[in-house]
Amino acid sequence: MSSAVFYNQTECDPYYNMACDEWMFQQACRGSGTLYLRLYGWEMPTITFGVNQAKERALDFSQLENTPVIRRITGGRALLHDQTELTYCLAVNLGEWDGRPWTEAPSHLFRVVAEALTEFATTMGKPADYCRRSGALDSRPDFFHRAPCFASRSRYEVVADGRKIVASAARKYGDTILQHGAIKLNGVVAHPALYRPGGPVASYSVDSQPISDEHRLHGGRLLAKVLARSLNVEFRSGSFCHAELTEQNDLASAIKLSPLNRRFFLHNQGT
Repeated sequence: MSSAVFYNQTECDPYYNMACDEWMFQQACRGSGTLYLRLYGWEMPTITFGVNQAKERALDFSQLENTPVIRRITGGRALLHDQTELTYCLAVNLGEWDGRPWTEAPSHLFRVVAEALTEFATTMGKPADYCRRSGALDSRPDFFHRAPCFASRSRYEVVADGRKIVASAARKYGDTILQHGAIKLNGVVAHPALYRPGGPVASYSVDSQPISDEHRLHGGRLLAKVLARSLNVEFRSGSFCHAELTEQNDLASAIKLSPLNRRFFLHNQGT
């Protein structure tokens, strides 16, 4: 029988964040029968970039200073994660949830999630909508590799006041979908490794205030409630056991050793 579990975490190590998302994807790929939702924050400012991006074009490594950089297993573009955002991750095997409209195609799931994120942002005081189509520049290779994530607008991403406030990226393997994204209700903080002088995002970078743990946990509970209704599931609150944390931390250590490399996400696949 399928189930849905929700993990609500505060600020975590950046390598752990990527490892935990991958771990949930692994479990869904292996037929766990579980829909995973995780809401979390970042212990330190970190740049992640898409699996298909050329790293030398995605960011200026000479401007990184002490900022960690990690290649995601999902697509999309480079962006800065920091303490001003709420990050979500959803992992589900569509074949295990037959009978719901959002299981018919990945695009149906992305639309339902976009609608839920729009409702969440509006409830949080930021009236929003989602993009019905990608921007014209998104198909240009030079824009794809060089433009930071929040300079683009892709289908099903959420906007408010003329600015993108939710950036999402996804990966599909068989019937399994991983989607994660950065929710920035109060603006995007600039980073010199991404936001080059005269570049396409100079006009939208704004100051933003860190989110308190209390606010992040509250936002996580609200988003889980909205997603539960949109997906027609009932989430139970989850916590990772010792063995699960060990697997996640081992994966985090491996990512930290080679953070810029492309990764095969089904590590130690036993079937």
